[in-house]
Amino acid sequence: VERTMLQADKQVLLAGVKQQALELRQKELEFNVERYTNLATQASVVAGFSFESLVELEVPEDCPWLLASMYFVCGALAMALALYVLVVASFACVFGHRLALQGPHGSLERAVHILVDHRNHVFFIAGLSLTFLVLAAVLMAWVKMGAAASVVSLIFVAFGATVGLRMNRMSALFEIDPSMLVTGAVRVNASKSPGAAAVDLSHLNPGSRAATVPAKQAKAGCKYHALKEEDDSPSQASVSGQPRARQGCEQTPRPRPRPRPRP
Repeated sequence: VERTMLQADKQVLLAGVKQQALELRQKELEFNVERYTNLATQASVVAGFSFESLVELEVPEDCPWLLASMYFVCGALAMALALYVLVVASFACVFGHRLALQGPHGSLERAVHILVDHRNHVFFIAGLSLTFLVLAAVLMAWVKMGAAASVVSLIFVAFGATVGLRMNRMSALFEIDPSMLVTGAVRVNASKSPGAAAVDLSHLNPGSRAATVPAKQAKAGCKYHALKEEDDSPSQASVSGQPRARQGCEQTPRPRPRPRPRP
């Protein structure tokens, strides 16, 4: 009974440690999902503006066909890229949560890695969509505004340049050294020696061995240890130098034959 209680207490301890480590990973997952959600909202606004500009603009008859064609191309690209960001970000949020909640062991960490790996790509496409939207606005000024087109174009170009420079400067200020980046992974070294393997606490498996005797071992008649710890590898040898016993069975030494008495 005491061994059973000790094993149960050990499982409760490991389960608690694993749950706390998974809560940190959950915070990291929610942080990345929130970023994708904000990006999808902005992309929907850009797509709406682009669609409205393509539908509502009436091109004058004396407008050069090349200018009008460039305007519609830039507007279409802004709309298509914004819709791409909207679809990909929404897909990542829905299926990222699904993988983290309903996936097998280790799916939460996998979902976080997938969101982080695709983040820069989605951000780049969103920035490209905004760039084409500004270009479409500049071309729209030349299509509709006549003499005031140069001033309006200068305003849009100054706006785009200011936003780009400010974002570049702020990204440099908020930059984090990769060696100092804190993630939701909780790893501890198994040994103090340098180069020792690190154990991720979110990968702990507090499962216990069943207390029932397997059918093969029951037929063999060997004793089954229900609370014996899991072996590291079946190829290792025991401390005494003898080969390891089969999992769940004891090795019983064979009795030596007694010498027969001589006549």
